[in-house]
Amino acid sequence: MADKDELPLFGDEYVLLNDATNALLDLRLDAALVFLSNYRDLYKKNKDVEEKLAIVGFLQEQLAPEPPPGPDRVRFLFRVWRSFESFCNELTYNRAIADKMRPSYFQRMAEVMKASALTDSFFLADNIPAGYVYIQTGNYDEAIRSLRTCLLSVRDNAAVFGYLGDAYLARGNKKTGRVFYFEACLISPCSVDWQNNRDEELRKLRESLPGEYGWTPSISCEWLPACAYIRGLFEPKAIRTTEEIDSFKERYLKLQQAFRKDPSSAVLAARIFTMGIVLCDNEPFLRGLDFAGVRENMKSASAALFEEYTKEIDRQKK
Repeated sequence: MADKDELPLFGDEYVLLNDATNALLDLRLDAALVFLSNYRDLYKKNKDVEEKLAIVGFLQEQLAPEPPPGPDRVRFLFRVWRSFESFCNELTYNRAIADKMRPSYFQRMAEVMKASALTDSFFLADNIPAGYVYIQTGNYDEAIRSLRTCLLSVRDNAAVFGYLGDAYLARGNKKTGRVFYFEACLISPCSVDWQNNRDEELRKLRESLPGEYGWTPSISCEWLPACAYIRGLFEPKAIRTTEEIDSFKERYLKLQQAFRKDPSSAVLAARIFTMGIVLCDNEPFLRGLDFAGVRENMKSASAALFEEYTKEIDRQKK
């Protein structure tokens, strides 16, 4: 520990504490430990400082066995971060410190990724792509580039589409962001990271659905895209290419077969309703489908929501 007489700004309580906090936010853990320890020695006992010392101790202990550069180090750093978030949730005075430290911590991860020459298709954990790191650092252009590249190899990953929506929304492109959220929902709405989703209106809608309709949280998640469309948060999805038309029709017919076998399934009901919305929006471009049957499936899935849907369609036509 540095000698007290050598401390910069000796005697200035608030500047010393500010230096300690800045060092912590910059992940200069050794410096933060020195500042905080000397503050504790110089001034009266402070519960905020004791918590910050606990934070420094937690991070030093967790980061001590850091692996050599490479994929293992990146995944290790991500696991430590998740543990750190949980640790901060139990704090009294510094619960928000994880959000303040996030850019510095993930910048460190980005530098390890670059040094390790990891590709954009690299995943930090299940459904957490490399592009997620750039979102956390605030480098949204790089996040969009990385996530778009990732989709070339994992085309049906709802989480990647969801994070791409986050990146566009954070960059100020809400309309484009919601296009990607809708794409994610058409694959698997419950695979989207809603807990960290950047769209406040979508998050609030998801949280309100159990109370409005009596659904469980998981079923509410399945119905979210249909409800978001009906309430104007999602715009119509255009299907134009032959490949996309054929793929969407094939998915729908398989889903219809499953729904007819098990019409009591809330998950199948929500998904056939949502896909029905997209099909009806593209009816002029789709041949060979029984659209009366599509609408009947939607009504069978939820008569109440089908009524809301038809009212929204009438409103759009005016």
